[in-house]
Amino acid sequence: MRRDGPEALAGKQPVARPPRPPSPTAPPARVSIEAVEAPRVVPILDETDYRRLRYWVQVFRRQTNRLAGGGPLARLLGRASRRTGEVETVEILGPHWWQRYEDGRLAGQGPNPLGRLPVVHIQHFAHPMHYEGAGEVEPLIPLQDELNTRLSDRANRVTFQSFKMYLGKGVESFEDRPVAPGRMWSTDNPDASIEAFGGDADCPSETAHIAELREALDKTSGITPLAAGLLRDRIGHLTSGTALKVVLMGTLARLARKRVTYGAGLVEANRLILDALHRGGVFETDPDDRGTRVHWPDPLPENVADQLEQARAKRDLGVPAETILRELGYDPDAGKRDPTSGA
Repeated sequence: MRRDGPEALAGKQPVARPPRPPSPTAPPARVSIEAVEAPRVVPILDETDYRRLRYWVQVFRRQTNRLAGGGPLARLLGRASRRTGEVETVEILGPHWWQRYEDGRLAGQGPNPLGRLPVVHIQHFAHPMHYEGAGEVEPLIPLQDELNTRLSDRANRVTFQSFKMYLGKGVESFEDRPVAPGRMWSTDNPDASIEAFGGDADCPSETAHIAELREALDKTSGITPLAAGLLRDRIGHLTSGTALKVVLMGTLARLARKRVTYGAGLVEANRLILDALHRGGVFETDPDDRGTRVHWPDPLPENVADQLEQARAKRDLGVPAETILRELGYDPDAGKRDPTSGA
């Protein structure tokens, strides 16, 4: 990086200077969002309010290249060996100060220019009176254990009963002649008989129990068999979008709950980003202008003909044309702008 200083003004050759490292409090050139996994985070909560986060501690390992052996002279002579290792990094973030430790030693610290923790916590599912949210797997574990037990019992029964056994009466040397394809027996005893028993007989109670367990798993998880692809050709003829919504009601309700929680998290993340840009002097905004709105598209296929028919019905009822166009996804003010103004 070359800079023109007083020497260049005096007629001297400009001096090449190395770039200065960015300051922790310098205006951010860009803002990045990182999804932090729960196993590497320790949230320090307020003693009296679980919703207030006092400190944020995260631990992770990163690969580094280190020079082992010798001093500065040995490094210059190439005698030092380069080895790759892991560094355990611990970052402690507070509303006013941050610190970074590498292998137990303080590697950096500084003030937090935001005045708050740069963290947006999103619960997967709301869990009252708890900082962590409810998961999707925990309610399914007992049902899955019971299903695994029943399927294991069935597998053992099939293993021991998959081959039939035969009881021969009045047939000479029956025990020395195994049953095989094309095998024939002959006897002069009119009371001789061969009876088959055993085998994998049907067990209706076991089959019904396994089916009920799978239905309970579908109801608890909220994923309908249609969405999971288990019904295949047994869905019948769905003649309207309303019928499809009824079939997928559980899945759509679960999706709506996730949109509420994740939508609020995205709005808060955008507010935090705009606040950081404002404090850094990159993009100045007012606090009232930092609110955003998340628009989620309809997960079901849209029928354009039905939407236009509903728009005509609303127009006949007196709904303003601007409102109808916005509902259809069009900008009612697009034709009123001057194309030469650049607005």
